[in-house]
Amino acid sequence: MKKLIITFLLIIAVLNSFAQNEYYFGKDSQFNSAIPTPEQFFGFPIGTSLARYDKVVEYYQLLEKLSDRTHLDTIGRTYENRDHIVLTITSPNNLKNIESIRQNHLKLIDPKSSVSSFNDQKVIVHLGYNVHGGEIAGTEAAILAAYYFAASTNPETLKELEETVILVEPALNPDGRDRAASYFNTFKSTPAISDVNDIEHAGGFTPHRGNHFWTDLNRDWFPLVHVESKARVEFYHKWYPNIYADYHEMGSNSTYYFEPSPPRSTWNPSIPEATYNILNPLLAKYYSQSLDKIGSLYYTKEDFDNISPIYGSTYPDFQGGVGTTLEVGSSAGIEIETEVGVRKFSRNIKDNVVTSIVAIKAAVAEKDVLLKHQKDFFVSALTLANKNAEKYIVFGDKNDNSLNKLFLEHLLSHKIDVYELSSKYSQNGKEFEPGSAYVIPVSQAQYRILNAVFEENTNFVDSIFMDITAWSTAHGFGIPFDKVKGAVSQGNKILNIPQIKKGGVSQKSDYAYIFDYTDYLASKSLYYLLDKGIVAKAAYKDFSISANGTVYKFNKGAIVIPVEYQNISSSELYEIVSEAAALTDIKIVGVSTGTSTSGIDLGSNNIRKIDKPTVATLVGEGINWTDVGETWFLLGNRLNIPLTKIDISSADRTDLNRYTSIILTDGNYNSLSPRFISKLQQWVANGGTLITAKGASKWAIDNKIATEFIPDSISARGKNEYKRLDYNSQRENEGPQRIGGAIFNADLDITNPLSFGILSRDTYAIKAGNYKLPKPKSNYATVLQLTDKPQISGYLTKKNQELLKNAPLIVFENKGRGSIVLFGESPTFRGYWLSTGRILTNAIFFGKNLSSPGRYRP
Repeated sequence: MKKLIITFLLIIAVLNSFAQNEYYFGKDSQFNSAIPTPEQFFGFPIGTSLARYDKVVEYYQLLEKLSDRTHLDTIGRTYENRDHIVLTITSPNNLKNIESIRQNHLKLIDPKSSVSSFNDQKVIVHLGYNVHGGEIAGTEAAILAAYYFAASTNPETLKELEETVILVEPALNPDGRDRAASYFNTFKSTPAISDVNDIEHAGGFTPHRGNHFWTDLNRDWFPLVHVESKARVEFYHKWYPNIYADYHEMGSNSTYYFEPSPPRSTWNPSIPEATYNILNPLLAKYYSQSLDKIGSLYYTKEDFDNISPIYGSTYPDFQGGVGTTLEVGSSAGIEIETEVGVRKFSRNIKDNVVTSIVAIKAAVAEKDVLLKHQKDFFVSALTLANKNAEKYIVFGDKNDNSLNKLFLEHLLSHKIDVYELSSKYSQNGKEFEPGSAYVIPVSQAQYRILNAVFEENTNFVDSIFMDITAWSTAHGFGIPFDKVKGAVSQGNKILNIPQIKKGGVSQKSDYAYIFDYTDYLASKSLYYLLDKGIVAKAAYKDFSISANGTVYKFNKGAIVIPVEYQNISSSELYEIVSEAAALTDIKIVGVSTGTSTSGIDLGSNNIRKIDKPTVATLVGEGINWTDVGETWFLLGNRLNIPLTKIDISSADRTDLNRYTSIILTDGNYNSLSPRFISKLQQWVANGGTLITAKGASKWAIDNKIATEFIPDSISARGKNEYKRLDYNSQRENEGPQRIGGAIFNADLDITNPLSFGILSRDTYAIKAGNYKLPKPKSNYATVLQLTDKPQISGYLTKKNQELLKNAPLIVFENKGRGSIVLFGESPTFRGYWLSTGRILTNAIFFGKNLSSPGRYRP
């Protein structure tokens, strides 16, 4: 009897698997029975629960083991130590020759290589899912798509695999995906609850959208700040897919979207128009036909732009492929009520599965068109580059080894050709020296993405955009550069990040050690010393000092480590100082005298003790999670400075005296009680440093925490006059006034301690949002302000151009023994705006010693 029951249950399980296969793949689909279906492996019908990411990895490993069509690559590890995987699927014969196929495909990328025929080429398709962790139908579709192509015995599918290499990435954001899976699996019900008020659909306390640091990885394809993006783009450049299908979700009441995007106005002018008006419509024909067959509604041409290289749907356009966004309305769990009925998780998965399958059919059917487009794309890159007046770009900072390395890594990750500068170059008041500067020839295959790195564009067809309209990473990094029309002396090609060691300790000292603060990572070494209990001081004036016959010049902000004040021996101190130097490859000078050759001596009151910072921030409802994550990443990941994250709901109960600095990122803080506000004011007066950004700055001013300002606002509309306008013109009238993300020239007060380590007044700032700081009452309190002709790149109305002239971006004021530093924009914008990020770090270390006007607090 027991055997009979078991047999019966197995039959039921098999029948259920067949039923699910028919639902997702159609009744005519046939599969290799030796390969377990997803339902058999996971133990539940796909669409009734969310698969844990580790089980997805296990299933892909099983497919690799059982199917001779598959190969699994682990391309990286996430911050939470999950494997970042991509499954390659093609015919068994192709898989045996996969490296030869890849090398043959790369001939399309080389403008100088000759390709007489595409007959021997394979078309490459990358299916990318779940870049936003909470857009949950992606990974389930990836499970089913991988099974379909690994196990299908349909003759048509087998033919398609002969012509295609399919790259399936089940989760571009494994950490966010698992965060979402844990939440939805915790709160899902049986039977499923579609009521929108159920907690299952609320999303939870922590955001699922981002990665470990709550970053939107779909906006990190170009900046390449995070490990997931770096791994993905490195793998991307191994293959240069012809189609990249980028799967997303949108509001539950929406249907299904795919490109083409809105005509012309949202196209990037450096991309061939064929990408937009031929290839996108061509693929759309296949997507629409596949959705028509299963009765799914969809739309095109209304939303989303293609102007910026930051997205998964646009970066491929800059690499000769076709990126396409596919967005389905979210089920926010297993099912949810919508305006027209209940939206089911399983139906969303099905929509994604059918478009995944048809993407391969489209690639095979249009193979020659796609391959020719890619070949022509890179040939035309040289044609465009040769029309450019500038022939080279020289860049580098002789005072900042870490910044040079970070920017070189960025360029090489995008496969941009970079060479050593072989002789000194000076122009436009800028000097570049061999060993700390590099040359980029403009004429190269990656001209288009190179242009995006240094782009300065203020001409736009449209005035309404989905996101930023300026994205130059050269400005964001703050790297000095010059565009050159003539010849430049270039040396060897840079193949890897130079490992030249410029740091170390010059000699053991029984008197003092000194290091300049100009290196981007100098604050990491400083915190390391303070955390070890080392007494360190900062110089508030320039000075020079001699050591072993060499005169060293030190700028404001230089760190002085006197031997006599330490609680350890000079030998132990030398070891710790050596460790700090090795940590960031900075040069630390051992000196035997306190007498300077010029400027202040080492015993001056203008060399002041630095306290070890303890830093906190608020998180929770109303606060911009992305901005918190950017701050967390800068402090924790880059600088090894701990950041305590306090739930805003418990702020009243928190002892603020544990912290030297509190950072309030952009957000709505109106839920904070008068009691907390009073406590915060007292904490500042007692010596704390409060650092605020955007909405938090406005809140601090509105609540009289920061008070020394002249009322002013960027959102002032002038006279309150009624003017009748057509209902459907609101978007066109109001949208252009939004500052979606533009880059500006700015002037930095480099005499202020908040600017320690930065030597040039000329800098860049980004602004994404319409809040403008009011002007401070003190003439000395503006640290950073826009110039009188600020716009460098990005869309801006003439009205906003006028309003932003000489606008303050960073200001400070003193309160008792403490200080408040207010930013008008996120100082760590998307993790790559390094210059204002340094000012944030300086506020943490030196904010306590600010004063106004013009003297430092004793």
